[in-house]
Amino acid sequence: MPLLERERQVLTTIVESYIADAAPVGSRTVAKKSGLNLSPASIRNIMADLTEQGYLEQPHASAGRIPSARAFRLYINEVMRLRPLAESQKNRITTLLGAAGPELGDILRQVSRILSGHSLQVSLVIAPRHADARWKRIEFTLIKPGLVMTILILQGGMVLDRLLETSPDITADDLAASANYLNHLFGEMTVSEVRAKLLAELRKAESQFGELYRRALTLAAEAFAPESTRELFVDGTANIVNQPEFSDVGRMGELLRVLENRTKLLELLDKSMDEFKTVFILGEESELESFPDFGSISTPYGPSDHPLGALGVIGPVRMDYARLAPVLNYTARVLTRMLDRRF
Repeated sequence: MPLLERERQVLTTIVESYIADAAPVGSRTVAKKSGLNLSPASIRNIMADLTEQGYLEQPHASAGRIPSARAFRLYINEVMRLRPLAESQKNRITTLLGAAGPELGDILRQVSRILSGHSLQVSLVIAPRHADARWKRIEFTLIKPGLVMTILILQGGMVLDRLLETSPDITADDLAASANYLNHLFGEMTVSEVRAKLLAELRKAESQFGELYRRALTLAAEAFAPESTRELFVDGTANIVNQPEFSDVGRMGELLRVLENRTKLLELLDKSMDEFKTVFILGEESELESFPDFGSISTPYGPSDHPLGALGVIGPVRMDYARLAPVLNYTARVLTRMLDRRF
């Protein structure tokens, strides 16, 4: 059942007060801040109704209430207005990210630091999935007869290198010709598309291609062995000690257990890539047993129709989503431009 307008205003006042103060909100506070011109007694009745509907909780004998994850979900979906970043904030983010080192890992690590510094929460950044990245070019370097260094450069600045054993009679000219052939054949295809095409090309090569091209395809196939674990950059774990919610050691332990569950963290961030937009996950929506009092925001980076990775923050469910979402969105845009320009 939709909320009445005055119920919505009371709930909005409680949510925003709780975001600001991290303390239960009483009827007198709501009466002063809501602009409804209702008495505290009338406000208490509305709060009781909202409690019955699952939007408010009473943490202890205090007369105050705190909003539930359901209340935050309604607030985010129907009430919240994002607060635009000031130009000074944009300039600072751009400057800090521009100071990152040249390697992709340096850049993503700097993003995680920027986000934890601006959000005062725990930040997460995942590197691109190799399978989703597009082939830029491959290079072969003859180290000595029978040993070749393969360097594969992918969209977003990922670099895969591997030492491969080859026939001892292969020359540097053979390798250059092989690289040119492969770059022409696979340019701008995703890694998953390349893997599929490689199988077909190798079958054709048995009867239709010369020895050099069979070798080139074999080298590419060996270079495309299953990828290693995706990198996850985490920063700002120390920020949690400054949050009132985590003054309790047990609560802090719950968040640390969440941060140790790498697979689930990747799943949280992947949701924004799958949906091509900023995603808010609150409490039990995460399907993590130890996540009921936490929330997360994540947003993808890379081309809008083909995200490379995602970045996000995790913190108490009362995070200031209206302030933090624009920080993530702007950082993702700057990161996307940087990767496009550099790689």
